[in-house]
Amino acid sequence: MIDFYCKKTCKSCQKAKAWLDEHGVAYSYVDYTKQLPPDRVIREALEQMGSAALRKRHKRFKELQGADVETLMREIQADPNLLGRPILVWPDGRWLMGFKPEAWREQLL
Repeated sequence: MIDFYCKKTCKSCQKAKAWLDEHGVAYSYVDYTKQLPPDRVIREALEQMGSAALRKRHKRFKELQGADVETLMREIQADPNLLGRPILVWPDGRWLMGFKPEAWREQLL
């Protein structure tokens, strides 16, 4: 089963949840403000995506541009809302960040 890390009040997360339900995808809902994805997933997202793994609307987004991965890891641990969402994590370790229906269709259907 896929772990679906999101925040209940996030519009993108709400759309993503509706998409998963509509397509019959089995998932385990995880409120990421209470339990972050595994550190390995966050680290890989930061290494592969850079600042695109952060929420652009977060008040600290601009000041953290160019920060190293270790700094960003600490900042995300202190404030999970900094991390982009939603995030899907498969049991085999694959992950997908952000709600992009075409990418989700390709990976899930």
